[in-house]
Amino acid sequence: MSSATTKGRARTAAAVTTALLAMALGGCLDHYRIDGPTAAMLGDPSKRHAIGYSASTEALHVEVAGDGSGLSANQTTDVVRFLDRYKSEAHGPLRILAPGTPRGHMSVARSYREIEDIVDQAGVPPEAVVRERIRVRGPDAAAVRLVYERPVAQPPDCGNWPDDMGRIDRDKLPYENFGCATQRNLALTVANARDLQVPQEETPRSSERRSVTWTKYVGASPIGSSTGSSAGAAAGAASPSATTAGK
Repeated sequence: MSSATTKGRARTAAAVTTALLAMALGGCLDHYRIDGPTAAMLGDPSKRHAIGYSASTEALHVEVAGDGSGLSANQTTDVVRFLDRYKSEAHGPLRILAPGTPRGHMSVARSYREIEDIVDQAGVPPEAVVRERIRVRGPDAAAVRLVYERPVAQPPDCGNWPDDMGRIDRDKLPYENFGCATQRNLALTVANARDLQVPQEETPRSSERRSVTWTKYVGASPIGSSTGSSAGAAAGAASPSATTAGK
């Protein structure tokens, strides 16, 4: 075999090696081409396995008394509790549906006014209340309805394992199913799905507990308390002996 042939084969082998290295490096570069927002999304289970939401309709049917006596005590309690739930979990307007039929017109009007008064006292903003009149047949023809929609959490699907967990992930990204079980359990167990969307308002503080806590923080006993009197008496009794000891 001539030296020229040997050199030619060497050059060919070197070219193939160079091409393979270029392909390998090219593949590595493509593998690492993950932009920052995508990497942040893949590392955040709340975004990679986002919880979905669907709307559920809640309704309260308030039957109208035929004698025009208005709401009973139990009906008033039901309306108040329904409004409490509305303020806590609704994500839309409160609809007040009154029957548009002439049946029991005066009785319906009185019950409707009482319901509106309860809505105003509950602190529901006027712009959040939608009033409608509907035509209903049957036993529910003389009834006022309160309706709102609330979000219901929809858990993500888990159990996707497309990659070999034994291989080294050079991107240092969490595996596909990372955090999915936590997101799914949270969606299945949450009592009020609106808590996952917006923060809830704080309830009023207890003034009694605030006074006790503030007194402990300041370090002074309440005025007129037995603790303060005893402390003062003890301090007064101890002062003569201390003076004598100083002399």
